[in-house]
Amino acid sequence: MCLKNLEFLRNSRFLRKIAKIRYNHSKKDKNVKRTKMSISVLMYHHVLENDGTIAISQKNFEAQMKMLAKGGYTTITPDELLAYKQGKITLPKKSVLITFDDGWRNNYIYAYPILKKYGLKATIFLITSWIEEASKQPLAFEPACHEKAKILAKERPGAVVLNWDEVEAMSDVFSFHSHTHGHTDGYFGKLDLADDIGLCKQTIKKRLGFDDVHLCWPRGIYDENSIKIAKDAGYKVLYTTKRGANLSDNECEHIKRIAIKNSTFWLKKTLFIYCNDTLSRLYSLIKSK
Repeated sequence: MCLKNLEFLRNSRFLRKIAKIRYNHSKKDKNVKRTKMSISVLMYHHVLENDGTIAISQKNFEAQMKMLAKGGYTTITPDELLAYKQGKITLPKKSVLITFDDGWRNNYIYAYPILKKYGLKATIFLITSWIEEASKQPLAFEPACHEKAKILAKERPGAVVLNWDEVEAMSDVFSFHSHTHGHTDGYFGKLDLADDIGLCKQTIKKRLGFDDVHLCWPRGIYDENSIKIAKDAGYKVLYTTKRGANLSDNECEHIKRIAIKNSTFWLKKTLFIYCNDTLSRLYSLIKSK
C-alpha cells in the first residue's frame, strides 16, 4: 500500500467515517440477521471471439469461470439473493451472482456452454420486445460487436438477439428476469416508463410463467419516481450499474453490480475485496478520496 493510503487510513476523519458506517448499519432493520459477508453481483453483456466494448472474449470468459469454479465460489440466483437480503437464508462464503444484460444471442452461443462446463449458474435480464421480435425472425447467428449488434437488434433482431426457444434451452443454467420491454430505445415502439415496465412484466409472465420481482434498469438510469413505478408494478429487487457490495440488510432497491473487465487476475482481486463487508467498505472509501 502506498504512503498516501497509509496516511489516509491513519487519518482521524477516516476512522470517524468507519464508526459512522458501523453505527448506521446497526440501526437498520433489527429483524434482519446480520453477516459480515457481502454478495458480489457481476455484470456482463457480450461474450464474443474477441474482447471489445462491453464484450469479453470466449477465452477470457472461460478463464474467469474456471477461476470461480476452482476457487470455491458458489453462483446463486436472484431469488436466493433476495432471500439473503431479507435475512431468510444464509449463503456459502464466496457467493456471487453472475448477470448478463439485454439478452444477446452470443450468451447462448458462447457463454452458455462454458457456464455449463463448470457447473455455474447465471441470470439474463431480458429486453422482452427484442426477444419477441427475434422469435418472429429466425436467422443465422451473427457474432457482432456491440455497436453493430445495436443496429442489427432493430433491423434483424433474429441474428443477434435470443429467441424464446433459446431461452428455454438455456434454462438449466440461466434464470431470466426483467430489463424492461424496450430498453428506452424505441426500436419497436416508444413507451413511457410505466408501460415499458408493465409490458415487460406481462411478457415474462406469459412466456415464462411467473410474476417477476427482479428488474434491471436500462443503462443504470433511474430516479425516485422510477423506483415508485417499478414497485407499483410489483418489482421488489432493482439492479443498478453502481459498483459495490450487497449486504444482508433488507435493502433491495439499489442492488450494486460490478462491471466486468477482461482480466481474471482483476476479477480475483475484486471478489476478494467485495465478498467481505469490512474490506469492501474500506476500499470504497479509499477509492472515493
